Amino acid sequence: MNVKDTRGEVLDQLNKLLTRNHDAEKGYQEAAESVKDAELKSLFLTQSRQRSEFAMELEQEIRTLGGEPDNGTSLASDLHRAWINIKSTFASNDDKATVKECQRGDQEALENYNSVLQETDLVASTREVLLRQKQSIDSAHASMARLALIV
Repeated sequence: MNVKDTRGEVLDQLNKLLTRNHDAEKGYQEAAESVKDAELKSLFLTQSRQRSEFAMELEQEIRTLGGEPDNGTSLASDLHRAWINIKSTFASNDDKATVKECQRGDQEALENYNSVLQETDLVASTREVLLRQKQSIDSAHASMARLALIV
């Protein structure tokens, strides 16, 4: 395991997660706007708000560590891949496809969190924040997987 332990590398990794959460917030917002089912709409709006809260927590962690949080989504970044196809999926007005796209985005987010948690030497408080966020994303991912089977 190649542990990233310089402050700059840690801040870079946290900013990537911050961008990922901004992307997910926007993706879930778009998902909510595209579905017909009221329960799905509510679920997606809840996920969007949660990712906004995660972003605020990450911004605070970055500032606490002496860094400056990146703002916005990753339109020019590889991280945007997780939500890039979401608009075309939503345009199909297919609730199942929308759920699957959200599930895919959450899977990529989980991979990002796992990478940061395994490869970065984080202070305990930051590690706790990331573990809690990852657990919530894992729960959302599992919910999307279940929904994909029944929608």
